[in-house]
Amino acid sequence: MKQWIYPETILRLKYQCQLFLNGDIDVVFIQSEIMLAENQIVAIEEKWLKDILFNAENQIELYVYTTNQSDLNKAVTPIIQDILWNIS
Repeated sequence: MKQWIYPETILRLKYQCQLFLNGDIDVVFIQSEIMLAENQIVAIEEKWLKDILFNAENQIELYVYTTNQSDLNKAVTPIIQDILWNIS
């Protein structure tokens, strides 16, 4: 288990990612949660994570505008799994 500078942010993000993977929240909500977490991380030591979240949020934004609604969750799922892998 990693020691986080912002453990509450990481715990909330993990929880929200799991909710998305379970189908309990939609793409728009998880995208906003990722952006919220990204904005809460300001320490230089966790800039790598901020960059991952920034790129994930941008990729989701792209999918929102370029992917059929029926395929959107499937397209976003690997992004969420990657976030979970990086914060676990």
